[in-house]
Amino acid sequence: MVVRHGRADSGRGLGQFYFYHLTGDWEMMMMTGRRSFLRASLVAAGLGLMMSIGAATTAAAASNDNSIPAKALVGTWRVAITTFNCSTKVENPPFDSLLTFHDDGTMLEETSSLQFAAGQRTNGHGFWERMGKGAYRAVFEAFIMFPTAGPPPLQRGRQRVDQGITMTSRDSFTSDASVTFFNASGTVLLSGCARASGVRFE
Repeated sequence: MVVRHGRADSGRGLGQFYFYHLTGDWEMMMMTGRRSFLRASLVAAGLGLMMSIGAATTAAAASNDNSIPAKALVGTWRVAITTFNCSTKVENPPFDSLLTFHDDGTMLEETSSLQFAAGQRTNGHGFWERMGKGAYRAVFEAFIMFPTAGPPPLQRGRQRVDQGITMTSRDSFTSDASVTFFNASGTVLLSGCARASGVRFE
């Protein structure tokens, strides 16, 4: 028997085939192809499910990418800070500060730290920049107006804080910082470390 493919009759079902017999007679036989149709349906359903999962994953990723905007740091934050010796890890008493990050990349800082005498330290001024998704660097300096015996012992000069900030949500962050004190000539007097957590001021 020789098999030739003919046109399918859409009115009669799937998989019409024409068989040519050696006698020379044509005979048309109908084949429903139910098994083929079932396989095709299962494949289509599987592909549809995979596409749905892929779309959901893509949407979730996009949502995560947009959860922390590039300028999420802009605003005023109440920050709890603990300074410590970088080598021994011995901590000093914690204190609170206010940090304000402006849209133009500048910032202001005000602290309640009791290590400074009244009027000894000015407010901090500095800049901030985005380092990656939810990651920022912020640097500020404040003037030390007169010396004190301490602790810590301070001289007239300036304090510089350089911190790395990681957003934990739109309204909270953690940070690690280096803290350096200079005298009026720019010589390093003291250095230390700090860790902090901030919440958006509302």
